[in-house]
Amino acid sequence: MAQAAQLRGQFWPQDYWGRVTNAALPREQIARPALDAAEEAADLGLERFGDRLHSVYLSGPAARGRPGGADILILLRLGAAGIADAGARESWEMAASAQLRRRHVSLGRISVSVLDWKDVFVADGAFSPARFRLAVNAHCVAGRNMTRMLAPQKLDAAAVNEDILGFRARMLSAARRISAARGEERVKAAAADAGLSVVAAGFALVLEREQVFTEDLDLRRDLFILNHPKRAKRMREAYAMAARPTGDAMKALTFIDEACRWMTPMTDAWLNANNPQRAERLRA
Repeated sequence: MAQAAQLRGQFWPQDYWGRVTNAALPREQIARPALDAAEEAADLGLERFGDRLHSVYLSGPAARGRPGGADILILLRLGAAGIADAGARESWEMAASAQLRRRHVSLGRISVSVLDWKDVFVADGAFSPARFRLAVNAHCVAGRNMTRMLAPQKLDAAAVNEDILGFRARMLSAARRISAARGEERVKAAAADAGLSVVAAGFALVLEREQVFTEDLDLRRDLFILNHPKRAKRMREAYAMAARPTGDAMKALTFIDEACRWMTPMTDAWLNANNPQRAERLRA
């Protein structure tokens, strides 16, 4: 019998010190379609990387038994050569994501990411966005489970730096994809990513103050609006774009342009206060 999806999002569990723990469900509670997609992604990863593949993880809403899509993380072994060129890596991730979306339509949005070992276990002790993702919402579907070795994650400026620093680049990337897209579905995928980027950046701006964590869009939207009521209309538009993206390229590009105009001053102000050097990674 399928589980009934909760209508509202949830905050992640936290330990005694307020650190975020892994919210992913045990394997027996994850819907079979989500596991099928993750296992197929593992097959794609094995075909592409062979013995360089270390493990594969299901993340995103699907890892918690909720609608909203699946994120699949492919971790490569220590010292393994991944895809050297960033453009080629992104192209493979997009192609794998598109293939899985076609074959697992019921899941909705599916995103595949390839992680090098050094992306997760950073040598200089700086915060690792990849490690954070694995530690707060990931279920191992293939290979050795690394999530057991990851400590609960703190909620500080380092934890949100990537969502804020990379906001404009992600919006420009979505705009390029929309401009080059052939077909409504590709426009929708890029438009959804743009909406998600706005909601993520908005939540990142208030996370330190709120000291709670969630990936559920409705709670991210609501916490931002609680702190910035004058931006409520704009954030609701971003939520709508993420949840129900348009297939109209012009509408999507207009949304991206307007979102950059109002959100960028806010992200710049945060960076000026917390990361004036615009470092990609802060110390946790």
